[in-house]
Amino acid sequence: MLWNIISVIANVAYYMIMNTSFYVDRAMMPNGQYREWRRSPLSRLEIGDRAGVAYVQLAFAAVSVVTSILLLIGVKNDVIKKIQLFSTIGSTVLFIAVIIVSANTFVDY
Repeated sequence: MLWNIISVIANVAYYMIMNTSFYVDRAMMPNGQYREWRRSPLSRLEIGDRAGVAYVQLAFAAVSVVTSILLLIGVKNDVIKKIQLFSTIGSTVLFIAVIIVSANTFVDY
């Protein structure tokens, strides 16, 4: 039961972190001035045409949350427990991948 609650909290935290703007992009404008943009990992991946990794992570997170809620309300099925475990681990691994890929995504303006 504790694992299900931790899974829901972790996936909500992953979603919040992926939408928090903590990257700063800088570019020189044609008039010689620099401009700065604050971007989240999701927006940075979308600009760099690499949003597929983030969408797969969000799909894993959705499956993990739904199966965790099913287990919390009392569904006792070994298949659902295995799906929940697999999707939570997949969501965590892909969250780490999203953060690494978004940190290494550079966009030309």
